[in-house]
Order: sequence, then C-alpha cells, then structure tokens
Amino acid sequence: MSVLRFSGLVLLAATAIAVDRQFDVVGQLGTIPAVLINGTMATARPSPTELAAPPLRKVRVVVPKAASARFAVTLPGRTVPVEQARISGRAAGVVVERRGEIGDRVKAGDILVVIDAPEIRQQLDRANAAVEQVKARLTLAKVTHDRAKELAPKRVLTEQTLDERLANVQTAQADLDAANAEVRRLQEVQGFLTVRAPFEGTIISRQVERGDRVVGDSGQADTYFYNIARLDPLRVEIDVPQSFALKVKTGTPAKLTFAEMPGKAFEAKVVRTTQQIDTASSTMRAELIMDNRDLLLPAGLNGQVVLDIERDSACVLVPGNVLVIRQGGQFVAVAGTENKISFRPVKIGRDLGNEVEICSGLSSSDRVILSPNALLKSGEAVEVVQPVG
Repeated sequence: MSVLRFSGLVLLAATAIAVDRQFDVVGQLGTIPAVLINGTMATARPSPTELAAPPLRKVRVVVPKAASARFAVTLPGRTVPVEQARISGRAAGVVVERRGEIGDRVKAGDILVVIDAPEIRQQLDRANAAVEQVKARLTLAKVTHDRAKELAPKRVLTEQTLDERLANVQTAQADLDAANAEVRRLQEVQGFLTVRAPFEGTIISRQVERGDRVVGDSGQADTYFYNIARLDPLRVEIDVPQSFALKVKTGTPAKLTFAEMPGKAFEAKVVRTTQQIDTASSTMRAELIMDNRDLLLPAGLNGQVVLDIERDSACVLVPGNVLVIRQGGQFVAVAGTENKISFRPVKIGRDLGNEVEICSGLSSSDRVILSPNALLKSGEAVEVVQPVG
C-alpha cells in the first residue's frame, strides 16, 4: 500500500514538472501559454495589452525660422588707387629742375620736371626761318603769276608759261604749310621739356634727379620720373566666389574693416564687376569705391569686405542636424498631418555652422525632425514628444 502511494506521488510530481517546463518553453518562444486542466492541455485567452500594436517611435521636432531679407558675405579685399600713372618724358635732354618728393600731394597741371634741350630750341629757330623763306618764295610766285595772267591774253606769254607759274604758287603754298607744321611739331616737343602732373594725387615713387640725362619715349615700362596715385576715393578689389557672383551687382553696399584700425568700419559700394568667372579660381573680380578724403587709408591695405546682399528668394534657418543624405541628395524629415513622416528634398543656401539656410523645400510652418533615426520610413507614424518653437 505504501508502495502504491509513493508511486502516485512520483507521478504527480513528474506531471507538475512537465507542465512547468511547458510554460518555460512557451514563454521563450513567445507563444500563447497552455495549462493542464483535468489532464488535458487548454490554451489561455490573450490579454488586451498583448494584442496592442508596437509603440511609436519618439521624435523631437523644430519649427524653421524665417531668414532675413538680406544677408552678409565676408570676403578679403585690398585697397588700390582709383587712378595711377607713371610719368615719364617725351623729350631728350638734361633734368635742370625736379619738384616734389615722395608723399607730396600735387594738383593737375603742377610742374614736376624741367628738361633742358638746347638742340630743340635751335631746331625751332631753324624751322621758323624756313617758314619765312617759304613765305618770300610764295610771295614772288604770286606776283609772277599775276603778271602772267595780264600778259597771256596779249599773246606775250604762252598758256603753258601761265600754267607753270600757277604751279609755282601752289608748290610754294604747300611748302609753307609743311614748314608751319614743322614749327608746330617742334613747339610741341619743346612743351615736352616741362613735365606736369596729369591729375591731382600723391607722389608714391620717384626715379629722377637733377642733372640726369633722360631719353624721350624710351618705351621701357620701368623707366619713369614719378609714380602718382589718386587716393581719394580709394578703389577696393575683391574676388567673389561663383556661388555669390550673380548676387553681387552694381550698387551693392558694403562695409570695410581693417585689423590695423579696430573698431572702425568704412562705407563702400560696388561700382563694377568683370562679368566673367575666372576658370582657375572660380571667382569673379569686383571693384568697390570708398571715400578717403582725409587720406586716412593708404593703397595696398588688406582688410575684410562685408557685402550686404539682398536675397532673390525666401529662406529659412534650421539646425544643421536635421539634414539626411538619401539617394545622393540632401533631405529633411518632416512630421506632417497625423504625425506621419515624409522626406523632402531641400536646397541648401549658406552653412552657418550650427544652422543652415534652406532656400527651397521648407516653410516656416513645417515641423522638422531633429537628428532623424536612420530606420525612419516615409509614411511611418511617430510620436512627437518635444516640439521646439
């Protein structure tokens, strides 16, 4: 009897262990658990929680900010004279007078150099004498021609003689014109003996001394008396990158700053552009004009030019971590109606570091997802947990 009781207990224990193992295996496999009722296996009814959909992904969004209608572009620039000329002589001779030193301001027409050339004066005297000779010959030719006109009708002189005397008058007149032209030429050459300033400016270099022998019209670019520059106003040269070349136009305002003059900004504006992109640097040269009436700034000074450019289309600002790369393009993930995801292609303007300009594809009413998960799919519903204004 005791043996039968012991056998029953062993059988009950074995059944309990089997049921317990069945629960463990079912739990690991994720199936619906089963229980033993009256010796048969029965499936338990699932709870409402177990039938619910998986939880939505949580995302944070940001609303784009409208960018200002104008924006600043900073470029390096260099001041250059608005006008510059290397003054040399056109007459050969010896310098007897030199006026002006480096840094002196001169006005248009001021005498800079006086050259002595006695041979030019002698040539002019000889040319004047030649004119008088030709005038006398012309007078005689006219008198003989007038007499021939009186005698030809009386058959005292032939018609051929009359024609020859008329030709003598015309030849003498041509010789007189040539002699007068030579006088004027030598007068012009004599005028070259005095070298004058062509415009108001500042002497920035000098290569002539009194007593120097100079040769007129030498044709050498490095041979000159004075280098004069007009520094009021100043011209500023900049190279505009291709991305902004179409936005920089005549009249675009700018401010200039220089490290040597902290705290000061100078007004300027664009006056011309080359209208050609350099193939080597992908930039376009532009020139600005700035006032320098006090000659506070020298030519050749390097500084920063801040161009105030007007936008040609509306843009918005968003954090840089909203951008994603898909199919070789730049996109942003937007939480639309019913919090469903859509990916929009965007056109990037300027990269400002923490923020970027979006000039196409977004508006200020969109909700843009920050740091979008790579697993997000278009049309997927999400839960917005932290909207940011």
